[in-house]
Amino acid sequence: MDSKVRVFLAKQYDLVVGDTFQLFYKSVIEAPNPYCYSIVALSEKGKAFPRYYEFTPQEEGQHELSISVYNAERRLLGSAKTILNVVSAVKPSKPVNVLCIGDSLTSNGVWVKELQRRIAETGGTPEGHGFENVKFVGSCTKDEVGFEGYGGWQWNNYSTVIPGAVWVKAPNKKTVEDQHSLWKDENGNVWQIETLQVDYLKLNRFYDDNCPKPEGGYLTHYKNAVNTEPIKIYSSSEEKPNPFYDEETKKIDLKSYMKRIGVNNIDVVYILLGSNGLMRQIAFENTRHDYCKIVKEEAREVIDLIKRDIPNVKIKILAPQLPSCKGGMGNNYGAELPFADYYDILHYTTELNMVYEELSLEDGYKDFLEFIHMTAQFDTEYGYPHTVKPVNCRSTITEWFDTNGYHPTPEGRYQIADAVYRNLVKELGKM
Repeated sequence: MDSKVRVFLAKQYDLVVGDTFQLFYKSVIEAPNPYCYSIVALSEKGKAFPRYYEFTPQEEGQHELSISVYNAERRLLGSAKTILNVVSAVKPSKPVNVLCIGDSLTSNGVWVKELQRRIAETGGTPEGHGFENVKFVGSCTKDEVGFEGYGGWQWNNYSTVIPGAVWVKAPNKKTVEDQHSLWKDENGNVWQIETLQVDYLKLNRFYDDNCPKPEGGYLTHYKNAVNTEPIKIYSSSEEKPNPFYDEETKKIDLKSYMKRIGVNNIDVVYILLGSNGLMRQIAFENTRHDYCKIVKEEAREVIDLIKRDIPNVKIKILAPQLPSCKGGMGNNYGAELPFADYYDILHYTTELNMVYEELSLEDGYKDFLEFIHMTAQFDTEYGYPHTVKPVNCRSTITEWFDTNGYHPTPEGRYQIADAVYRNLVKELGKM
């Protein structure tokens, strides 16, 4: 007999008139293979397709959407309901500064730039609104669009000053398949490749946060790389510390941060963190549920620091997308736990969604903090770099195969931008 299946939908999703919203079943149904069940999406508006629900609203309003999961005998295994809140895009009556914060999903600035394009520029597809009084700020930039994003970072990186990543000058021929592979320096310290460039690599400390950076010598392969030749290091430097840290006061200080980046105020903050918790989970013996509670409290600390220094700010927590379900996890992480158990990762992501939403609804937070269920709006089946490879060692027939577990294609990152866009349009309409 089939057991219960958990369906997680946020209490509300923001939609924009004229913009196509898609909600992907695989990202909201907690089952090893949701497609083996009967999935029924019901709403007075929109269309139900095999993999997702889709709605392109033409007017403002609110509509209920329900998703139910049945077995072959039509027994209900799980269901959830949500509200689709549709608004129109309206230019804010005053200048608005937006700050986007994150990890490697944000560090290249792709989704932030696309968000800025849709809001502040004209033309393009989808067509931008041209709200030139909306600015995206931060010490990192892409095409003059600001943000804060650092590969491998978690919530506590933004609330403390702990050793970060190391950049090494190391000409190499590593590929996307080698991202997140593990390497040992000549002192036996383990490093994880976070960012790949032709002449440089960004390395995260994997076990010992206090181990010294390698000054030279070689890194030798430890686990999970495809291209395993040793890496020669010519020089190294520490990544810059927490951008919110004030060297003079020795404290996290958003007021001094704003002075350094040249703004008087920040109106809206979007935070996309949580994916790297799986890597950190290796060092914990907690259940996924208990570990997500730890993440919740670390998130609370960052949110409290931002609110303390920017009293009128609106803060938004984004739930991270699910990782690759078509081979990318195996490419990056081999056949070891926790990464080899995709259902467990789905369970972790759902639990993370739940604690993020719980925090956003707490007294003292619900007036300025909001949860954005980006997970549901990301197509995890077609959002990652891929290749085609033989279906087995003796066949010439090929199949789609992802080459990265967690870092989406540009098009995948545009879906992140789209989820934030819908919420930001709602927020700008109030300003």
